[in-house]
Amino acid sequence: MPDYGDDAAMDGHDGHSVADAEKRRLALAWKAAHYFVTIGHGEWLYTPGQTAPDIERQLAAARYLFITAWNPPPGERDIVANRAADEQLQLRLRQHRLVHHPSLGCDAHGGAVERGWLVLDCPLDLADALGREFGQGGTLAWQPGQPVRLRMLWPRPDGMPDEPHIDWAG
Repeated sequence: MPDYGDDAAMDGHDGHSVADAEKRRLALAWKAAHYFVTIGHGEWLYTPGQTAPDIERQLAAARYLFITAWNPPPGERDIVANRAADEQLQLRLRQHRLVHHPSLGCDAHGGAVERGWLVLDCPLDLADALGREFGQGGTLAWQPGQPVRLRMLWPRPDGMPDEPHIDWAG
């Protein structure tokens, strides 16, 4: 997920200590972000609220997941710690025999990049568990032909109205 000053909120916390206003702000920022996956020699854009037919044509799956283990500066983790967390995430994905492709998220201006993985056929309960294990506030998940959805791993904040394409897994 792109860096929006969320590192202290996500890194090692279950989300219950994150203020509701911050949860709302981050959910809207992550929903507005751009995500890219590398397939072969090409990069393909996907965003919450939009379908991803180009990706689905090239990578057939019953479910798609974007997940990252990065929490970029100015938070508590530096690049060495992020790379180590990413290696651990890749190991966990391999342990579950999940096919994954390099992916990243960035803000709408191409900055605040967080590297991650587009994972094929990951069950939703495992996706949520991995997101929490790696201190993430949210992931992206969708099924073929359906719009990409932001899946927030925190409880829905008080006063947060229904927002299309955002799910609150709590």
